[in-house]
Amino acid sequence: MKRADEFFVEEQRKPRLTTGIKALDALIDNIRPGRFYLFYSTNADLLDHVIHQILINGSLPTKRGDDGAKTLYFNTCNYHLGKTLLYPSRLATIAKQLGIDPKAISRDIYTIAAFNEMQQISAINEVADLIQRDPTIQLVIVHNITRFIETSTKPKAAQQMLKQTVGLLKRTAAARDVALVVSCAASESRKGRIPKPIGGAYLRHEAHVVILLNHKHATTSFAKITLVKHPYNETPQSLSLYLGRQTACLTEHNMSSFQQQIHKIIRELQITREFTRMLRSKSHQVAFDQLIRDAWSREGQALATTALPHVMDTMNLMANIHNKYWGATLRQRIDTLEHMIKEQNNNAL
Repeated sequence: MKRADEFFVEEQRKPRLTTGIKALDALIDNIRPGRFYLFYSTNADLLDHVIHQILINGSLPTKRGDDGAKTLYFNTCNYHLGKTLLYPSRLATIAKQLGIDPKAISRDIYTIAAFNEMQQISAINEVADLIQRDPTIQLVIVHNITRFIETSTKPKAAQQMLKQTVGLLKRTAAARDVALVVSCAASESRKGRIPKPIGGAYLRHEAHVVILLNHKHATTSFAKITLVKHPYNETPQSLSLYLGRQTACLTEHNMSSFQQQIHKIIRELQITREFTRMLRSKSHQVAFDQLIRDAWSREGQALATTALPHVMDTMNLMANIHNKYWGATLRQRIDTLEHMIKEQNNNAL
């Protein structure tokens, strides 16, 4: 049995991890082994930025002369309804700013992904097994853990799966004295009230430290960070941070560049027809030409002003809209024809 003062001294001696943002470290008292940290936000780009910072800085040695410990990154991603991405270019940029070889950092990061609800439990079991097998892992990051609740057709089942996932992760990380960082989206809230994380009260209850991230304005890199829950620091308390131009939100400059990329790609597809000629199927060639003419060219302005950060993602979105339109049109025609045939059969009788 230990006295409270002995336990406190022992806790203070444990190596701490950094988020890579000094003011955030001061607010949450760094990232400590064995604790569960929940970062959530209504702004996915801001959340991505902070998670990338923690991912790189969590792989740094905790003491001078130590080898860099390993980080385990778990990516929850439904590719059909919404992506959660790990950007190698952003990781490389952060690593270079710290004077570290990006390749060396990448060797110290395990990555595991779940692409649907059914895969999540098996993937989490793999995560737990890896934490137990590799003593060099000092940090586990689970990005967008509520993704399947947001996109599920069975929210109650997804909520139950979330509880199983968090419970297993928290027990395993605590047993190995590994820091656990989890991110998720925030639910809508009334003006003046602190938004809550998606997933209800469960995540807020389970996490030791809860942090809300929000941009002050959509077109700036200033963020408001609110400490919502902490074992001993006063809550709620907030601070404002300038996160620099590496945040992935589309500023006016970035938007202009994005528009230029969209229009340039559409023009090249129209003029060169290089990709069209590479398609073997004549039907596919005709369909692709129709896509350029009827969807991308006609709705070029809508494509160029979207807030989506990836050119091809945006073009695929418009293609899906176009396909959905024609699918609905054909369905309506089929329904009309079936109705006419049914009426003719009834009259014949």
